[in-house]
Formats: sequence, structure tokens, C-alpha cells
Amino acid sequence: MWEFWRSSSIREGGSAIPEAHVSPFERCASGVSRDGATGRTSPSSTAVSPMPPQPSVQSDPGSPHIASNSSQHAPFLAGSSSVGSSVHKAISKRLAGVVHFRDVQFVTKEVEEQEGPGDQSGISHEYTRMLTGVQKNKLIIILVGLPGRGKTFLCNKLMRYLNWLGHNTRHFNVGQYRRKQKGQDEVQDASFFDYHNEAGLEARNRALNAALDDMCQWLETDQAQVAIFDATNSTEQRRQLLRQRFHGRWQYLLIESICNDDEVLATNYLNKMKYSPDYTAFDMAQALADFKQRIKKYEEVYETVTDRTFHYIKLIDMVTGRGHMDINRISGYIPGKIVFFLMQVCKAGLGSTRKLWLTRHGQSEYNKGGRLGGDSSISEKGEKYAELLPGALLSRLPTSEPVSLSVWTSTLVRTIQTARHLPFPKLQWKALDEIDAGICDGMTYEEIASEMPEEFAARKQDKLRYRYPSGESYLDLIQRTEPVITEMERERECVLIVSHQAVLRVLYGYFMGVPPEKIPSLEIPLHTLIELTPMPDGTMQEARVRVDTERGEEQFALGPVEEEEPRMVEHRRTPSQQTLTQLQQVVGPSPSSSPQTVGLHMRTPSNTAAAAVPSQATIAGLAARTSQSGVGSEQAKGVSARVSLSDLAGPGPAGSVPAVKSHAVELESDAAVDVLLAA
Repeated sequence: MWEFWRSSSIREGGSAIPEAHVSPFERCASGVSRDGATGRTSPSSTAVSPMPPQPSVQSDPGSPHIASNSSQHAPFLAGSSSVGSSVHKAISKRLAGVVHFRDVQFVTKEVEEQEGPGDQSGISHEYTRMLTGVQKNKLIIILVGLPGRGKTFLCNKLMRYLNWLGHNTRHFNVGQYRRKQKGQDEVQDASFFDYHNEAGLEARNRALNAALDDMCQWLETDQAQVAIFDATNSTEQRRQLLRQRFHGRWQYLLIESICNDDEVLATNYLNKMKYSPDYTAFDMAQALADFKQRIKKYEEVYETVTDRTFHYIKLIDMVTGRGHMDINRISGYIPGKIVFFLMQVCKAGLGSTRKLWLTRHGQSEYNKGGRLGGDSSISEKGEKYAELLPGALLSRLPTSEPVSLSVWTSTLVRTIQTARHLPFPKLQWKALDEIDAGICDGMTYEEIASEMPEEFAARKQDKLRYRYPSGESYLDLIQRTEPVITEMERERECVLIVSHQAVLRVLYGYFMGVPPEKIPSLEIPLHTLIELTPMPDGTMQEARVRVDTERGEEQFALGPVEEEEPRMVEHRRTPSQQTLTQLQQVVGPSPSSSPQTVGLHMRTPSNTAAAAVPSQATIAGLAARTSQSGVGSEQAKGVSARVSLSDLAGPGPAGSVPAVKSHAVELESDAAVDVLLAA
């Protein structure tokens, strides 16, 4: 409103604006300059004609008087001189593209003026930048830290989170540019990173400038919002160079990662050797020695962030889950979201061993009829999946250390029924309920197409943004499930989520870094357990376990696998009543009470001789081990074993054999034994 008053008062011959409120832009337009010595105003050296009064624009009663043409803001420059003409032209175009909001200036449309070699306008690029102001809708995140401090982990986590929320984010890693520019015979060992190595320093600066140029070019596009500049940025001189490059153009903040825990660093170094392209041609010992020498070269010149004029977040031993944060001059929506997110991500620590599982509820009665939403119960097939789910899950639990597991479901009946046989603590989340179909709830897609063809066409055109009448869109679902993501990131234990197709698409899209536009089309089939294993760089590795409800079998590793497993040959052996009794004591009774026959299946690789089946005492001992953690390992006759227990049906009539749904014991040696105590 202030801008409207200011422009109309000048246009209509109103009083001059007080000097305290006159911007450099307006001083240029009015032909007034500031005397540098006295602070007094004096006529500009450019000849300027006095501004004649201008008639106001006719409009509806009560509406503000606004110029219909931006050239009316500076008519007094027309015809003054060639310089005045150029200035008039530039100012008029800029006025069309800038909207003032107190101290913030948003560029509504970027206007570029292509001038020839003879242009004498005298408007420099620096002055043009001053006219447009800082683009506060763009943010640069500058990572700081020694190698092996978790910068790549933080980068990947932030990229997934911000892109998932709809803030277009890209990663610019200086190391990747350095490797691309590497000469055929160039050696980039530890000595290459010595600050006294002039050739190495020149090559690294070349990579730095290439990354900066690409990042700045991308930030100039309309789609760009957040750029992550990933490098050590280990000296104050480097950070000041970046500040000069970004200041006055975009917002920027630093995130420094500091780690002093030797155990965590040792783990990080080993992971770096496994995945870093710099060490693909080295053996582990040689690579580790060179990497430690590289770190020493950086430590010689490393300077932690102490300049309080920077906006920064300092993570001090946060990767251990026991550290703290130093936050300086952080404000705004996205920076604030970043601070909160990092507090959750780092709480769990980077080296924790855990897995996440996602599964839809068993087939429901509405699924059978192809109907949306509702709160129907599970069908006969869905009940079969609920019975087989414990065995499929428990056979996938990590064996390297004792683990705990919790089960999260929605508040709808079909997810609660699916999870009821799982012998783990359960938590119901309203945020995990299926997408709200509004007035379309309970309808089939055929009915929607017939009765509401416009809605059907709108959904088909843009499933991400389409909102059901009186219901939700996928974008709404992303906002609704954000607290679930936050809790999953901060948890140290394994988590199984039993939910619905649309919700699991959204959660899967976050963890796997799927672009939001592709989330509504992700395949999340029924009766499938999706296993996500966190990797050291912040990404996820996926595997899928498809449960055949017809045959009562689980098909493992349908997701990406590194190597093919040997074909297995089955053998059968019946366990004793004593073993069954011990297993039942571990898991506890179940509502079912019908007696069923049981058996033991042993699987061995087809290219080896059948190994000896473990004794009943061994199996009983392994089962007893699970009473504390649900899964355990034990050395039995030199064989490392993994035990997983499913839900046991309770005892039948007196003297009958207790029914066991699907108990499994797998040996991690040449022999693999499955105890399938199935109907």
C-alpha cells in the first residue's frame, strides 16, 4: 500500500517523499543523488526535465489510482538525453517486474535487457542486482566438515525430506566435479589434498568453480528452490569466498558436522572405503591408510565456524546420538524445518542397526469389490495373510545384535486385524488412515466415471494434486504423514507399519527419494512385505517379501539382490513334543485351538551334501534365546543359526499336539534349515 501511495503522490504532483524513505532506485529516477561528504542531496549531473502533473487513471469508486502503464512512473525522463532515455527504459521495465513488500522484494517476472556494445546506460550488473534484491524464496545450504563426518548422510536425508515436501532441491558435490575433471594419469592420493601442493590446489579450485557455476545457473531457474553445496569448506577464507558469491542474491546458511567419537569415525571410515569412487582400485588397508592421511592434510588448515555473522547450524557429535547443536541466526520456514528435522535424524545416530517394514493390510471386503475407503474387515485371504505375516517378518529380523520392534497401524479395522497376530507392541496412528475419498468413499472407479465424469477426468490428469470433493489429495497426505516420518527417523528400534496403499506410497516415496509426481503411481501390492534397510550414506536398500496366501509360502528377496542364492533342496524331519512345548512357552497362546500336524523342513544348497539336521536340544536352545529379544544367534556345533518364531496356535484338546503356524530356523552356513511347523 505504501508503494501505491508513493507512486500516485508523485504522479499527481503530491509532495516529495521524505529523504529518509527514498531508495537509491528512486533517487536515480528523480535525478537526486546523495552527497557523500555531507549527506545533503544535490541535483544529479544528468539534465532532467521537471515532472508535470499527470491525470489520474479513471477507475471504479474507492479503488486506488494505479498507473495503467509502467512508463508513467518516470515520464520526466523521456527525451532528456540518450542516457536519460536508456535509464527510463531500464527503470520502466524493472517497475513492471518488482513488487515491494516492506523490506522484502519479490521479483514477479525477471526482465533481461539485451544491449549492444554501444550502450551507454551506465546501469551495472551490481546495480541491477540491487534493484531485484535478495531472492528469499531460494536457499543455499553450505556443508562444512572434515571427510568422514557424515556430510553425505546429512545431504541425502535433507534432499529426500525437502523434495518430498515439495521444495525442489538439488545436490552439488565438489568431489564429483573433481573426479570428472581428473586427468588420465593424474593421481589424487593424500598428497593431492595438501594445501602446499599448488597443482592439486589449482585442480580443486577448478572443480569448485565448476560446481559453483552450475549451482548458480540452476538457482536462476524458476524451478529451483534449495541447493546443497557439498564440500569440506574447511577454511574461513573458503567460506568468505562463498559468501561474496551468494550475498545479496540468495539466502544461505552453513551446516557444520563435527565428530570426535573414535568408534563412530572408525565405522564411517570403513563405509567410506566401501562406497567412495576414490578408492575403487585400492585394497581396504591401503585405502584406509591413504584416507587417514588425507584427513590429516585437511586438519592442518581446518577452521571451525566461529563467525557469528553467518547463519549456521553446528552439529557437535550428533552422529553419536549423544551430542548437541549450536544454532546461530536461524529463522524462516525452511531453515526452521531443517533444524527440527536434523534434531530427529541425528537422535537415532548414524551407526544404528535397524530395519523398516511397510505392508498393506490383508485383502479387505472393499478390496474384493474394488471400492474406495470404508472401514471394512479383512476377507478370508486377508486373514490368511495376517496369520502368515509374523513368520515372514520374524525371519527377516537382524541377527547381528538383539533388536526391539514395534508395530504401527492405522485406526481402521482392516489394519488392526492384520496386525493382531504379531507378538510385538502396537501403536495406532490416525495419521496412517487411508486417504480420505470424501463423497467418493465407498464407490468404485467405474461408478465415479459414470456419475462424476469431470472428477474422474481431473483425477486422471493430475493424481498428485487432485483432491476428492470434501476429501484429500496426495499433497494433503504428505502433510498429514510428516509426523510419522519424523518419528520413524528418530526411532532406534525396528518399525513395521501396517497401513493403506496411498499412505504407503507416500512413506515409500520419502524413504526411496521418489519425485512427488511419481508417488501416486507407485506399486504397493497386497500381501507383500517391503523391507527397507538404512545405508551409511542416508539412502535405503529395498527388498520385498511376497506372501503366497494360497500355498502358505513366503518368497524372499524380490527386491534388488546383489548375488543369486543357490537353489535349495528340501528334506523333512518331525520335531519332538518337548521342542514344541518350549516354542509355545516362548510365544504364548493364540485364539486358535484346532490341532494340526507339524513338520521340520531342512533346506541345503543343491551343490553340497546334505548337512546334519540340528538336534532337538539345539533347536530348543535357540528358541529359548528368542525369549529376550525375539531373535538370537547361537553357535551350535560350529554352525551360526538364526531363529524366528511366528504366532503359535494355542493347545488343542488334552493330549493333542499344539498347532504352530510357521516357525523358521535358518542356519547361516552351508546348510540352511527351515523349521516349518505349518498346517
